[in-house]
This record gives sequence, C-alpha cells and structure tokens, in this order.
Amino acid sequence: MKSDKNTDVAEMLRLYLRDRYALETEEKVQQWLAKNPVTEEMEQASKEYWDSINTRKDTTTFEALKRVNTKIGIQLPKTKTVRLKVFSRVAAIFILLVGIGGVWFYLQHDAKTAMIEISAAYGETKQVTLPDQTEVWLNAGSSLKYPSEFSQKVRSVHLTGEAFFSVTKNQSKPFVVETKSLAVKVLGTKFNLKAYPDEHQTVATLQEGKIEVQTAKNQKQQMEPNEQLVYNSETSALKVVKINVEDIPDWKNGNLIFSEATLGEILQTLERRFNISIDTDKSIDLSTERYTIKFDRKETPEQILQVLADMSGDFSYSSKSGQIILKKK
Repeated sequence: MKSDKNTDVAEMLRLYLRDRYALETEEKVQQWLAKNPVTEEMEQASKEYWDSINTRKDTTTFEALKRVNTKIGIQLPKTKTVRLKVFSRVAAIFILLVGIGGVWFYLQHDAKTAMIEISAAYGETKQVTLPDQTEVWLNAGSSLKYPSEFSQKVRSVHLTGEAFFSVTKNQSKPFVVETKSLAVKVLGTKFNLKAYPDEHQTVATLQEGKIEVQTAKNQKQQMEPNEQLVYNSETSALKVVKINVEDIPDWKNGNLIFSEATLGEILQTLERRFNISIDTDKSIDLSTERYTIKFDRKETPEQILQVLADMSGDFSYSSKSGQIILKKK
C-alpha cells in the first residue's frame, strides 16, 4: 500500500513540475502540498522523480525547478543556475523539497487575501460586516465579494445586484465598490447601489457623505447627499437628479420605493423580493409608462399588483397555484 501511495505522489509531483495541470487543478495541488509538509513519502517520491529524469538532465529539467522557485517567490542568480547542473542528485532533491515545502508560506500569505462571497437569494436580504467594520445590507438576488483582509492602499469589493453601504471612514484608505458598469469610490459615507446584471440601468443613491462614480467609459461624477445617479450601460447616458430624503431606497427595512420606474422594472423587483414568478401577456407595455410610488413592508405581491393595475388601467392579474399572471384588459 505504501508503494502505491508513493507512486501516486510521484506522479502528482511530476505533472505539477512539468506544467501539465490546468490552472484550477494546479491550485488544488498547491493546497494539498501546503496541508502536507515534507514527509518520507514525499521525499521518496521526489527521489523517484529525479531518477526518472536523471538520464536526460537538460535545460528543461532545471527550468522545472526554476518554475517552482518562481511560484514561491525565490529568484536565484544566473550563476547559481549554472552551478545547479553539477550538483549531486541528493542536493538537487533537497532543493526540490525545499521548494515544495515553501509553497506553504506562499499559500499562507495568499490565504490572508482570500476572497469571500456572500449572497442573498430571492425572497431574502442579508447583512454583513466587512473587515474594516463597514456594514453592508444585500438585497434579494444579490452577491458581494470582498477580501478577508483589505490591502494597505484600498478597500475594494465587488457587487452584483443591490446593496446599501454604511462605510467606515478612513482618509488614507478609500473604499471602492466595483460593478459591471461602474465603480463607486468613497472615504466614509452611506449610499445605495443597484447594479443587477439583467438590468441596463445602474443606480447610485447617496444618503450622506460624498462619493465619486466612474463608469466603464471613464465618465466621472461626484455626488452630494440626496442625489441619485442613473447610468445606462447600453447608451452610456449618465444623469444625476436631486431627490427627497423619503425617496432614498428603504428596502433593507422592508419597504419598496419606486421613482420613475417602468412596470417591467417593478415586476423584476417583486420577483426578487418575494421569490415569485410573474408571467406577463406580451401585449402589455412594460417599458413606456413610469411609476413613482411607495409600498409598505406589510403589503403582499397581490396588493401591490392591484394598486399598479388600478393606476395603469391597462392590465389585470390572477394568481393560480402560486403563479401570478398579468393579462391585457
């Protein structure tokens, strides 16, 4: 059994050193090496590997070893690389093992900046506290990626969907929220950012403090409290409007606030908020008419749709077996 284990380890090391693994697989090998310090089996496997290449030691042989050193941040002078060619077999194996063992330090350092992802499914919201004590509320159907430890220069996170941020102030380390279409840079503030991948509009709403928004087209806009920025990723149109305090998104408290929203946008929000499916008659106009309206946290999807149907006068709705259907009147 022991020889079988040695054979497996030897094969793994051979493939690892010769760059035969896909990137994701190689990362798993590195993690395995990190969790398994140099052992008798690993030493024996390394000897077997050296034996297998002993009859054809050439520049590629030592390039493989050089690659290991590069992975763990070790750079040898060219003179040492030349001398390596006349090292004894035992010395070469020793260097190889040191290189593999050194992966532990490489991974330990890398683990400090491992990415964490938090998601809120349809029908739920989540609250998370980041390493700098910044508080984030995730809306339904959203996800946030952030490092387990922020860098010394910037606090960067990536948002898909919608979130409200209460950012801890730090003058020397800006807080940056990146989305598919734009990035928001702040020092300390409270703001809402809506950037769902299935919507063309990205909306930033500032409650307090100051933020700077930069789009993928390198458009920049600074914002003041009670301002709302709307960016259209299809047309690259960007506009900023002043809004009332009561119009700041309040979904984290269970309330729904819509400002100049189309029927289609409202229906998407309802599907995410209540984790429901809404089928719509193709003849219903989902993009022309706009609504500015608020709904209380206690109102059900049926109550909300009834209000919208009364306001529009263009459709009616029915519910059957949990399926909601909108029909043209």
